[in-house]
Order: sequence, then C-alpha cells, then structure tokens
Amino acid sequence: MIRYNQNGIIDSTFGINGVDTTAIGYSDDKAYSALIQPDGKIIAAGYATENYLHVFALVRYNKDGSRDNTFGTNGIVTTAVDKSDDKIFSIAIQQDGKIVAAGTSYEGINNQNVYVFALARYNTDGSLDNTFGTKGMVTTALEISGTLQQNNEAKSVIIQNDGKIVIGGYSGSNNQNDFALVRYNSNGSLDNSFNTNGIVVTAVGTESDVINSLVIQSDGKIVTAGFSEIGYYLYAFALARYDTNGSLDNTFGANGIVTTAIEQSSEANSVTIQSDGKIVVTGYSGDGNRDDFALARYNTDGSLDNTFGINGIVTTPFIFSDEANSVAIQTDGKIVAAGACEYNNFYNLYGFALMRYTGSSSSVNSVPVTADLPKTYALYQNYPNPFNPTTILTYSIPKSSFVTIKVYDVIGREVAALVNEEKPAGDYSITFNASNLASGIYFYKMQAGRFEKTKKLILLK
Repeated sequence: MIRYNQNGIIDSTFGINGVDTTAIGYSDDKAYSALIQPDGKIIAAGYATENYLHVFALVRYNKDGSRDNTFGTNGIVTTAVDKSDDKIFSIAIQQDGKIVAAGTSYEGINNQNVYVFALARYNTDGSLDNTFGTKGMVTTALEISGTLQQNNEAKSVIIQNDGKIVIGGYSGSNNQNDFALVRYNSNGSLDNSFNTNGIVVTAVGTESDVINSLVIQSDGKIVTAGFSEIGYYLYAFALARYDTNGSLDNTFGANGIVTTAIEQSSEANSVTIQSDGKIVVTGYSGDGNRDDFALARYNTDGSLDNTFGINGIVTTPFIFSDEANSVAIQTDGKIVAAGACEYNNFYNLYGFALMRYTGSSSSVNSVPVTADLPKTYALYQNYPNPFNPTTILTYSIPKSSFVTIKVYDVIGREVAALVNEEKPAGDYSITFNASNLASGIYFYKMQAGRFEKTKKLILLK
C-alpha cells in the first residue's frame, strides 16, 4: 500500500517512507481491493497462499499504516472458503461496519469442479459473521439454460441502502462468458425479487463478456462496467444498466447496453458516478502491443459526453504498457485514475501509476501544487528508477527561490539542465526524457539558495 499527498508526492508519514508491505502466506499474496472505514482505518483484501492453496485474506491498517492489532491476528484475517482456490476481488462496508468480501472459490458440484461466486461477511473485529449464510460464508453456482457453468467469478460488490448485497462478475464455460449479477438479502439468501431467483445473466457480445465494476445510482439503478468481445479479437468498453428488479433499463444506450470500441483492445476496469449523474469509466486501450490509460464519460442516457476529452474519450500514455484499474472522483470534481505502468519492457518491470484529470477536459494534472506550502526544501527520488527513457523527478521549495536541477554522468559531465529559473514556493514534478543518452548510472543535483541535494538514477535501455 502507498499513500500520496494531494500533490502526488508519496506521504512519508505513512508506513515506512509512505509504503507498507505485508507478508501473509509463504508466497504469492495479492490485494485487489481497499477501502477506508469511517474511522480512518484502511482495509485491504485479496488472497494469500497457505499450504499451497489460495485463501481469502484481509489486512486492516491504522491511519499511519501500522497494522491494527484489534483485527484478526496482528491485523490479518485469512479464510478458507472451500480449501482450494479462494480469492477476494472486492470488498464493501455495511452501515453497521461489517465487511463483505466477494470473489471466487473452487468447488466440486455434481461430480464437476467449478468456480463459484463466493462471499464472506466479517464482524468489525475480523471474525466471521455467523448470521450470514453458513458460518459467515455463501457460495453460488450459476446455471445458464439449465447447464451448470464452470467459471463463475465475482469481481465487484456493493451494498444497497436497504442492506441487500449485489455482486457482479461473469459466468460461462468454454471461453464464452456473460455478464452476471447476483443479489442477496442481508442474511446471505438469494433475493427472489431480483429476476425471480436473484440471478441475472446478460450476453453483451459474441464471446467473452465480463463485469469488472459496478455502482448504484441515487435512484437505485445498477450500473455495471467491464468489457465485451464484439468481434474477432475486438474488445470494447461495455456497460449495462439495470432497474432495481434486475431487468435491463431500456432508457440507457441500446436496450440497456452500451459498448465503446476505442482501439483494438479496450477494457473498462472501474466505474463511478459524478454528482451530476454522469458516468466515468476507466481502464485501458491499445493495439495489443501497447496499452494506455483510457477514460470515457457518459451522459445519464449512456451517450458519450462530448464535453469530455475528444468525443467523450481520453487516452493517456504513461511509459510503455499502462493500465488503469480504479477510478475515484475528488470533492472538487477532479478524476483520479490508478493502476500500473510498465516502466521497463525489456525486463517486464511494473510500478504503481496514478493520473489526475480535470473534470471538464482531457488535461492531466501532472504538476500539481498543494494547498499547504512545503516547510522545507526537498529533492525526492525519481520514479520509476530504473527507467527507460522517461522518469519523473519531484521537489519542494518553501519560499520563492532560484532553482537549478542538472543531470550528470558518472565522470561529472553535465548532460541535461532540467530547471534553471526562479520558482515560487510549492511542490513540483518534472519529466526527464533520456532518449538521447546511453544506458548507465547518472546523478541529478538540485540547488536552491543554500540547499543542495544529489540523487542517483539508472537508465536501462
């Protein structure tokens, strides 16, 4: 986990220099979802490996990034749903503080091994809530036209105002998947008022359709977002909106469904709704070799919002192959997209990636300024490092100063001058493009007033 200040600089008061890592099992621990509780504590959920098997895993942190020892054992909870391949992909917090985790589990049903929707509900101390399902857990195998589907995976979970739980993902077999929604009562039983049996399956395209994220509008309608295979190796953003009874909302797009093909391969990973009701979706788009951050904004009827980006769409290259996995909207309307960037395609190295956009255009807020001015001079480590061929340098000055930042090779020769001017107090970030330099070790030095600082960067081509 990493926490950032408003200006995009890592918050050094969180964890160790802004970063917290937690080892749970003996290998292969992954967090897919995180939420902040009303008391400021942070819950992360995914899976861990125990006895060579994947199990549900949750970790709760205090505000400073330390583990909350009032939760589970030393802040950690693991749950074997079916003692096999159990993974949490999404979590939600109920009004009473209980935690609902949704994902998948591998079970034997009718002499078949199938992946099923899996839920668990936890009390605020991390213990399983025995009032939910069977000992705090619920699994659901889906059928299509009377045939048990082998692959069922819940990718997103939300809690309605009435306490009912909605999960979205996909269901299918033989590489043909459909959108799948399931709604449960607060005790974990299927809600029969939702499409008669609590389950809704929607075929969007010709082959593979997957819900990755869902959100509830203020009127109770459910908006889902993911991707659909709309042609031969052609994938598009896919959205569907459902009425509260599970039927498709025919006032949205074409019979409740919207698809947006940006490039050859486009996938929506997260959806949220602005205060004006417009729908923001983020994910990635590319040609199969390189992917970029991709955002689309839709009007309430499902049409693209032409006041956003170019015809409602924004794509932003980060470094090499980039993917946005989550989106959030700030109180000032700015849009934050977070995911991963491949900063070295030769070694296949990835780092965290964040971008912030204004809510009214396609511009990226890449050089933000904090509301509270910095108290000291500072030069931060570039990111990514190693890099090829671009990296970002950040620095802070507490008062107006003449600032120089220069890059030198290992024998002290100046190879680039990045800053050489008077700057007002604030936090800054700059992009250094080293495409004209050879691979190797370099140093960048900042001077401002009496402040001097030098750091090392590594260029790998």
